[in-house]
Amino acid sequence: MTDPAPNPGPGAPPAAVPHRAITDGDTGRSMDRPLAGIGFMLLAVALFSGMDTLAKALTPHFPVAQILLFRASGALLIVLPLAWRLGGGGRALIRTARGAALKLLLAGLLGAGALASFLVAWRTLSLIEVAAILFTAPLIVTALSVPLLREPVGLHRWSAVLVGFVGVLVILRPGGAVFGPAALWAMAGALCYALWMISLRVAGKAVPSTLVTAANALIMLAVALPLVAWVWIPPSPVQALGLVSIGVIGGLAQLCLTRAFSLAPAALVAPFDYSYILYGTALDLLVFSLLPTAGTWVGLILITAAGLYVIHRERVVAKRRRAAHA
Repeated sequence: MTDPAPNPGPGAPPAAVPHRAITDGDTGRSMDRPLAGIGFMLLAVALFSGMDTLAKALTPHFPVAQILLFRASGALLIVLPLAWRLGGGGRALIRTARGAALKLLLAGLLGAGALASFLVAWRTLSLIEVAAILFTAPLIVTALSVPLLREPVGLHRWSAVLVGFVGVLVILRPGGAVFGPAALWAMAGALCYALWMISLRVAGKAVPSTLVTAANALIMLAVALPLVAWVWIPPSPVQALGLVSIGVIGGLAQLCLTRAFSLAPAALVAPFDYSYILYGTALDLLVFSLLPTAGTWVGLILITAAGLYVIHRERVVAKRRRAAHA
């Protein structure tokens, strides 16, 4: 969770809109392989879905800090060497990090907060219920862009925000069984994640996405380590394998995600983030014997439609801006 790219599900740091993954600017490659980019995006979402499934299965047995520790460690193993290579070596990387230290710290804390919130929510809610709430993050970004970034938001996108939040109400049914502490944790996670994406916008293109991802993992590790010393629960061999797998699968998913964004434009691959709906529903059924309710499906359709429309409108607005500056 917590990663600079469209979030495929809650596990991506910290998982549904354009964030920053490795782009052609990071890799020097031209984005001219759309089918390969889509394939890597689908693989990334599948891996994140598997990671989320393991995390949900283990959350009743281990403290949040312990799971965060393994998640961050796996991401570092994969992303730090990549950031080192693409960032021009250690000195260049450190210089860039120093110039954006506060922004990276804020992004890392928000990413850790988002993933921690989702881990708590998974103890009660299904994968797809948490994912549906997370998919409101781009809508929250749109709503907060006006007061925080002074960005204009037109009627089309405000309408999408309204439709998306109606979808949330349909899923949560205030006063019903779903609406409770777990739902509030999921909503807090979506808010943290939206603020995390806004913090990346503020950081700007001067900070390579690989550095942002590595910094997120380092900060998550720094937050989890002191807590784990007090709450560590010795895992069984099978549980230890699951915890290690969370980190490894998460790191591989991040690698696939960044590869997807190096091969194809964000506007093309971002909508495939919603394939999490298929993976999450299947894993909920196969692993936890959970099926979405009719209300969850209706709300999910509304949220997905709103999110896809926001992505579409972002493309339209971006084209107009480019034409105006041409």
